[in-house]
Amino acid sequence: MSSRIACSTSVRCGSSFEEALAAISAAGFRNVDILSIDGWVHVNTSALVTEDGLEQEINRTKHLLHQYDLTPVATNSGVSPQLHDRSPESVEKRKAETLGLIRWMKALGIGLAAIQPRQPDRSRPWQAMQDDCIASLREQLAIAEQEGIAMALEFHVNSPFETMEQCLRLMEQLPELPLVYDPTHFVMQGVSLQETFVFLDRAAHVHLRDAAQDKMQVRLGEGGVDTSLVLEELKRRGYKGGFSIEYLETGEFDVMQDAVLLYDRIKEVFPE
Repeated sequence: MSSRIACSTSVRCGSSFEEALAAISAAGFRNVDILSIDGWVHVNTSALVTEDGLEQEINRTKHLLHQYDLTPVATNSGVSPQLHDRSPESVEKRKAETLGLIRWMKALGIGLAAIQPRQPDRSRPWQAMQDDCIASLREQLAIAEQEGIAMALEFHVNSPFETMEQCLRLMEQLPELPLVYDPTHFVMQGVSLQETFVFLDRAAHVHLRDAAQDKMQVRLGEGGVDTSLVLEELKRRGYKGGFSIEYLETGEFDVMQDAVLLYDRIKEVFPE
């Protein structure tokens, strides 16, 4: 299996951490991207702020990864405070959870964390809300840089960085911020795939699945994310980063089947 391509534990986001790792391993993957979005599944960043909690999570994760012969290469993270919350309590909590996350990552040899930007505050002008998010992101980036870890923001529906206008403004305001490129969040809004290529030169990591208008995911090849076109464009631009296959567990179809097909497609263009 290619060392550049991982399967996200999102393929079993309705299941336990162990069940997710077991399914990923059984499908033949050797590299994994672990969900660490607080309050969701698999790893909670709020559990990483104490020495005991951090040690327990490191030991649990190491044990399960060894059991299922998997190597963690990335994590998709989200600390518990909203990025736009600049209250003193939230600022300190965000910093503590970010540091705990990074210490967990370093213990496991994970070099990159995607930042899931959580939810927006629609009660005030989005520019003002986004400015508060930028202040929070700068603090997270400073902690990561000091610890030798990469953090990269993923633009996301239902977040402070949802529309093309919001995302392009963020790129201007925070030029040092790397991105996780995931076109699905734009394709489902009706944005053309080619329009999202403006983000590619800032991409430190790539999340892939297929999506369609108003649908965050569909079967591979049935939506508007032409993965072959994306991969060829990345190759043309000299992309050197990794990939995470990020289908979400659903009762509608077998996402593991599509994850394996997508792995093969990525490996054809990026063999190593």
